[in-house]
Amino acid sequence: MKKHRTALLAAFFIFISLPAFGGTVSGIVDLEFDLSQQPAGKEARLWVPYPVSDADQDITGVKISGNYAEAAVYTDKVFKTPMLYARWDKDAPSRTLSFSFLANRQEVAGRDFPVREAAWDPADYALYLAPTRLGPIDGEVKKLADKITKGKQGVLARAKAIYDWTVENTYRNPDTRGCGLGDVFRLLRDPGGKCADISSIYVALARAAGVPAREIFGIRMGKTQTVDITTWQHCWAEFFLPGHGWVTVDPADVRKMMLVEKLDLDDPETVEYRRYFWGGVDAYRIRLGEGRDLTLNPPQQGEPVNYLMYPFAQVGETTLDWLDPASFKYTITYHQLAEDGYGLIDSDTLKKQLDGGREMLVIDARNPEEYEEVHIREAINIPEKKFSEHLDNLPADKSARLVFYCNGVKCGKSRKSAKKAMELGYDNVFVYAEGMPVWEEKGLPIYAGPNYEERIETTKISPTALHDVITGNAGTFTLVDVRDLEEFSEGHIPGAINIPAASFASQSGALDKEKNIIVYCNSGGRSYNAYRKLMKLGYKNINQAIFADWKEAGLPVEKP
Repeated sequence: MKKHRTALLAAFFIFISLPAFGGTVSGIVDLEFDLSQQPAGKEARLWVPYPVSDADQDITGVKISGNYAEAAVYTDKVFKTPMLYARWDKDAPSRTLSFSFLANRQEVAGRDFPVREAAWDPADYALYLAPTRLGPIDGEVKKLADKITKGKQGVLARAKAIYDWTVENTYRNPDTRGCGLGDVFRLLRDPGGKCADISSIYVALARAAGVPAREIFGIRMGKTQTVDITTWQHCWAEFFLPGHGWVTVDPADVRKMMLVEKLDLDDPETVEYRRYFWGGVDAYRIRLGEGRDLTLNPPQQGEPVNYLMYPFAQVGETTLDWLDPASFKYTITYHQLAEDGYGLIDSDTLKKQLDGGREMLVIDARNPEEYEEVHIREAINIPEKKFSEHLDNLPADKSARLVFYCNGVKCGKSRKSAKKAMELGYDNVFVYAEGMPVWEEKGLPIYAGPNYEERIETTKISPTALHDVITGNAGTFTLVDVRDLEEFSEGHIPGAINIPAASFASQSGALDKEKNIIVYCNSGGRSYNAYRKLMKLGYKNINQAIFADWKEAGLPVEKP
């Protein structure tokens, strides 16, 4: 078990610091809001955290659209936290907003602290030494801070002592709603919570000890092609070190990794996490803002907002529950960037955005014959080889979202078309790499032409001929059982791999086009569909076999 944990830890730190990644993570973040289901006859207002560029992140390519009456970017008056504000009139028939941006985030590893701290005036950092509604710095908090920092000289020593205490005396409670309220008085009696709770404990104790500190509110980015990050908000902390600047610390992530990997405080993995998150954080996070007890801009109805990390909305005088995106109805999606700079989108996200009315142009990059046989219902056809002949089909607005697709991950037409569009100045370009085969396989909306159901003639291979191929032609073919895993486990042709028909197109990219691909099922129906998909994916050397015939011939059956 220890060996396994060590491997996990090593993999984590290698992944976030490999030179190939340059210590940066990039991606497109899509936010979709729909307040249309809220009561009619009342004005609706929405405030959304709005990230901006700083020393550790670049925010570019901002796109905002919707049917709002007005929208603008403001900051609050105290912390200068930026926010996107939108308003809909009380008689608006629908209320939608789309907001997207490209984030490029750096890993932070600022541990080269000065030997001697510079002189500083606490009055200059009074905002970060003050109490908040839920973060007192007197009474029990002050007594505990004095106890933790007793004998510690200087800001750095006190900040480190409080970091160590926070790591050692808090715990992550997965049952906490959202990221937690950050109610320090309650947390000192039961120091369990999530990131906003643990970061707030750190900040309150630091301020009580005379160390300027603040919570940083953000959201994590994904590590795969398309990820729903609607609930991936994260809070960490910073303290101010004179002569150096703001220092990042994240005791909450130490406790999270301890919970996830079932670590104790004295485990070497925990020691390494504590070292890493003291002065450093990974690049998989976007800073959204700071500040507690906010008066938004324009001002919200009612009491101050505890923090602005989730979207905040009011319909009339009613504040919506930002921790319930199903009733509030918003989604936040992360899209990985391809090396060529376009975004990547998967089947489910594309379908969701089309259903939600997201403004976009879906473009089929295949040839006209393939398009006329079957295509995504909303798509137009611009063949990649004749791209320049169809430029009048592209929108005049170079910020319009374009989504290209073709025949799956091994088909390069969509990628080539996307690059051509970007060369023309379009800056909101995506590729749906899974393409038509997976879209069709998932049963998503299609237009089917008159020849769609036309049957093809497969090239069949007899049991005897297949046995000869298996015994005498190793390495020249791939035998694929397209039945379900349970059927495959009950017995299959020796040497076969299992790719169930229900997900065949999405996994077929692992098959080598240079080899003979032989597909089989029990009686021919599912292998026929797999055969047809392989043809559409550009495979040329395909055979179909029947498992029932193989068994009837008395040939060997293998079990795992």
